[in-house]
Amino acid sequence: MENLVVVLLFVGSIVYKIYSNYKEEMEKSAKRTPQRPTTAPHQHPHPVVEPYRSPSTPPPIPQKQVNKSTQDFVTKSNMIQDIPEEVQRLKEYRKKQVAVVAEEVKEEHQPIAFDLRQAVIQSAILERPYQ
Repeated sequence: MENLVVVLLFVGSIVYKIYSNYKEEMEKSAKRTPQRPTTAPHQHPHPVVEPYRSPSTPPPIPQKQVNKSTQDFVTKSNMIQDIPEEVQRLKEYRKKQVAVVAEEVKEEHQPIAFDLRQAVIQSAILERPYQ
């Protein structure tokens, strides 16, 4: 029992020493840093900046000016001239691919020769009822 009292006094003195050192350090740090003036609640230290809002209507897209007098109506020849060469080649390539796929589909629809009698015989050979 006496040992317990001695241990508690020792622990208490250590805790008190740590607390007193903490207080001294806080006083030293308060002397080092100058006191900041308190700001009034209605004053803001930084100005309030509103976020950027884009205009409600987007700017107009510049368009190529077309001379109306030279082109009164659209014909197929006019359209072909306006289409880039790469796009025309791509369209031709896709047409060829569609033709190839169509030929494959036609080949798949050929009737398949199936003999039920031959299938039953082969099934009986593979799966014998007795061994």
